[in-house]
Amino acid sequence: MVRPRPTPEICANLRWLANLPFIDTTWFGFGHRVAMPAPPMVGTEFQTFLFLTPIIGPDKRIAEALEISGDPVEILTVNLISRQELELIKSRGLDPFLDLLDEHDYPPIFDPARKSYV
Repeated sequence: MVRPRPTPEICANLRWLANLPFIDTTWFGFGHRVAMPAPPMVGTEFQTFLFLTPIIGPDKRIAEALEISGDPVEILTVNLISRQELELIKSRGLDPFLDLLDEHDYPPIFDPARKSYV
């Protein structure tokens, strides 16, 4: 698998997401979503960020063991999902969507050419 190099557009979106909890005085956790009014990157129809915990072994182990001053720290992955996938999550919950990711062997690195699973 060829890993795409991060573009300035992708880096800018991730920086904005990282700052959003401080701007809105909120926090992100597993399953939280941030819907955008338009796709955040060129070449994709996906316009909602979905936060999930890592599934890659080393990342998962780090995430499970990480603490700061005795408090657990949750490491999250940022995933882009389609409008239809968001509607599935809203109507049936996160578990059926996670099952779809498993069924389609969801890649650990976002592919803007991926088609919606719904």
